[in-house]
Amino acid sequence: MRRILLFFTAAICAINAEARRKPIEERPQDQITYTYKLRSNHSVSTTLLGLEYSFEGRVADRWTLIGRAGLVPNGFVLFSTPEKTSFIGNMGIGLTFETRWYSNIAKRAEYGRSTYNNSSDFISMRLRALTSDGELEVCFTPAYGIRRTFGKLWFHEITFGPRIGIADELFIAPHIQYRLGLAF
Repeated sequence: MRRILLFFTAAICAINAEARRKPIEERPQDQITYTYKLRSNHSVSTTLLGLEYSFEGRVADRWTLIGRAGLVPNGFVLFSTPEKTSFIGNMGIGLTFETRWYSNIAKRAEYGRSTYNNSSDFISMRLRALTSDGELEVCFTPAYGIRRTFGKLWFHEITFGPRIGIADELFIAPHIQYRLGLAF
């Protein structure tokens, strides 16, 4: 019985995957999505430990500008000695300005995939100022990201790229971030 159920599940998944690959001309008329439109929205989102409010405003066809403010993580250290293992996290108040270019939103619309709430891959340039322990850190992050929505209001995105900044001295660090948010 398990093998039959597994076979039918795999067959349905394969048929669904093939249907997603067909260009719009080969799809039935009721499944055609003709256009996409980036939307301006307000959101509250969380990263690993932070909480931020943001506004994303549409600037051009595939471009948006995002302003964020909130409590953001600055860095984490995990270390171990023979006696104990410790975790230290540093938080601060952050202000972020980010511009995004949604690179494949037109292709997602062409293939009939959801573009709701700016669901697409993107390239971004992020400038962030962060105060932590009385110090100011300013960093610039060019990043590639993937944003997807689920439900009407929820979204999640992952971004990665190099982070170049200055606090006491110039530094370069990797940037990997997962964000879960509620857009309204």
